[in-house]
Amino acid sequence: MTELLGQAISGTLTTGPIEGTAAHHAGRTFLVGVRAGRNKDFDRLVFDFEGPAPGFHVRYVDQLIEDGSGRPIPLRGRAVVEITLRPAAAHRDDGTPTRRGPLPDLTGFATFRQIADAGDFEGVLTWGIGVAAETGLRVTTLSGPTRIAVDVVHAEPGTGNQLLRRGERGAAVATWQWRLVQALDRRVDVDEVFGPMTEEATRDFQSAHGLAVDGVVGPRTRAAMVRALGL
Repeated sequence: MTELLGQAISGTLTTGPIEGTAAHHAGRTFLVGVRAGRNKDFDRLVFDFEGPAPGFHVRYVDQLIEDGSGRPIPLRGRAVVEITLRPAAAHRDDGTPTRRGPLPDLTGFATFRQIADAGDFEGVLTWGIGVAAETGLRVTTLSGPTRIAVDVVHAEPGTGNQLLRRGERGAAVATWQWRLVQALDRRVDVDEVFGPMTEEATRDFQSAHGLAVDGVVGPRTRAAMVRALGL
């Protein structure tokens, strides 16, 4: 299930590894759901659990490796986030799976490109996210019910005097497209390609905010978008 999240990103972001230790407890922990959500400036993957929160280790890796077999798992995107959760399982002693539902639909996400289950082996769960670019990460443990949320911040749609214009491709374009969706409240394909639809939407945004209408994303247009979305 794709969700729209309401909060702004807060807390420390890092591209380095993030680790959390599980509290000592007697109960077992089972994964029961995996959800994804979009925010103004980050994408979030949420793991829902039955039982106490497991420990976690989240990091960027060159490739995702299936736990147990050692088989590489290819993922769409330019970077890969590996998530390990322990102690936890996605099956009961009789082999019955505990996770319900399909993997999230990532259509229209600015950063997430593909999610993969890479292992449920000896009390360790391994997951991966293919993302548009290597950007800041954050992990939050939540309760009532037990959840672990992994946030990946969106790439900046250019910095300084850098311009985005028709024909450009990449993570920065996807972020700009998602911001146009929010600012204009209308469909714009978030596909990393600055084509006619994105150019038209950019012109409409510029017109609505008293900017030069040229369909090119530069410092003034980016600044107006930041103000419009409260980023």
